[in-house]
Amino acid sequence: MNNTITDCMIHVDGPLSGVEMASIADSLCANACVSGACVSESAPHLIMVSYDSECTRTASIMDEVRQRGVRAEAIGL
Repeated sequence: MNNTITDCMIHVDGPLSGVEMASIADSLCANACVSGACVSESAPHLIMVSYDSECTRTASIMDEVRQRGVRAEAIGL
């Protein structure tokens, strides 16, 4: 088992459609260091991301989100 898998929650500011949120999650999954990203069904402004902390950091993942012109913050778990 890989003990370097870390989870972070991303809070997206502003109204984005479900398609836009899914697109953000999909783009994060394209990162080789990210093992998964999904939009919360109960809180559609949140994205849960699982990543290898030996390969990337939360700040780098947040940079990817912000490069899409999206305002967002990481929420500690």
